[in-house]
Amino acid sequence: MIASRKKDETMKRERFFILACAFLLTVNCTGRAEQMGMKPSEPSSQPQVFDRSEGWKIIRALSKAYGDDSTVTGDFVGSTRCPSFLEGRYFEGNTLVLQVRGDTLRAREILETVSGSKAFRIEMMTDSIFSEKQLQTLLDELNRRYNALPKGKLKANMVSWGRTAHLINVTLVHNTPEARAEFCRLLMDSPAIRFSGPENPVRNNTTGVSEAYGICLYPEYTVYPDTTSTASFILLNGSDRQITCGMHYFITYEGTDSQWYELPINTVAVDIAFVVAPGASRRFVASLYPEIHDNAPGRYRFFYDVSLQSKENIRMMTEFRLTDNYEEAGRAEMTPVPKNFSRNYVEIPKENEQTVYQVVEEMPEFPGGMPGLLDFIRRHLQHEKAETMRRVIIQIVIDKEGNVTAPVILRGVNPTLDKEALRVVSLMPKWKSGRQKGKDRNVQFTFPVTFEPSVRKAN
Repeated sequence: MIASRKKDETMKRERFFILACAFLLTVNCTGRAEQMGMKPSEPSSQPQVFDRSEGWKIIRALSKAYGDDSTVTGDFVGSTRCPSFLEGRYFEGNTLVLQVRGDTLRAREILETVSGSKAFRIEMMTDSIFSEKQLQTLLDELNRRYNALPKGKLKANMVSWGRTAHLINVTLVHNTPEARAEFCRLLMDSPAIRFSGPENPVRNNTTGVSEAYGICLYPEYTVYPDTTSTASFILLNGSDRQITCGMHYFITYEGTDSQWYELPINTVAVDIAFVVAPGASRRFVASLYPEIHDNAPGRYRFFYDVSLQSKENIRMMTEFRLTDNYEEAGRAEMTPVPKNFSRNYVEIPKENEQTVYQVVEEMPEFPGGMPGLLDFIRRHLQHEKAETMRRVIIQIVIDKEGNVTAPVILRGVNPTLDKEALRVVSLMPKWKSGRQKGKDRNVQFTFPVTFEPSVRKAN
């Protein structure tokens, strides 16, 4: 698995990440559970919908008055034109909070005059509270130290880091006391840092199928030494239609209590879609992260999601073993290619002018490619509508003329974020249309829109 890392243009600006596939890795606990096919704990009630329109009016006014670039909304704290007393901003529910150091009464008078509104709360900064400006300085230094850190256990164990209203949150693959101590010793020891990630094994008795619709998943070798850093698997498409898969996977292991537990791995990945044609196969190499934790001999399960053109998703699963008998591991032979499994995939429908394709030879492309799409979303998405990392999964159809049509929410978060994601989609210009057999086609395109305050993802 390849972890994604975005170079910081400026960490003063709230950023988000969008990856052009059906899945996106998130780093909070809920997102991680979703990625792994587990159902996170259901909230006791529906998430509250916030109306932050008045707060955003104030932010736009302050951006025009104090920002180095008046066309950029929200990027004004720490700019050359911003008064020194203003050290940050964030939302608390519906309310915009402005972080001020010094004379708060005078600061409020100035900010009310400049913004033309009184609909905000002043938070007085003290030595015990970290402001956005202070956190940004710490985050910039953390990024610098991370870039200078050689590859090793600590770097492999880091998933992501970013700031909240008053703290910097660091997510670790294995959030143990030893890992936290190593982070503080080698990178940064600051009271502003908080750690997240699993400290104890997470039970996960999820199962999947090794064969379905003529599609088969099996390990390249059935046994590996317990010191191995990777294990490889083969996805064989024995059906009569192409299938799609990606980079996401998860692994479980059998504990001494006969229960299954998640193997701690870095679940942040570059989300790439791979098309496997009928009769073809794909080899997938999974990382086992022995540098982070000792992998005990025993049974393991590898899970891999496959998408059918019928929009059905299949969770494939296959087992393998780790052994401390290195002679046995050295004698291991490659798993024979399965020869006898069903071919019961659905028939290919006849094409017509209205046919909507899921995968074509030349996929639709946003003007400027993926960088152009990322920049477009960055400029238009009001991502502070989310207090924590959330994602909305959207499906569109790029028609033969390149128009964005039929936008639908496949998986929403709440009415506010769903509406915002659709609003951004409605602003999109024409795409380069998808092509199949030399002709422009209607092509379905599914992608997530992720709302997240400033977060950096590690290698």
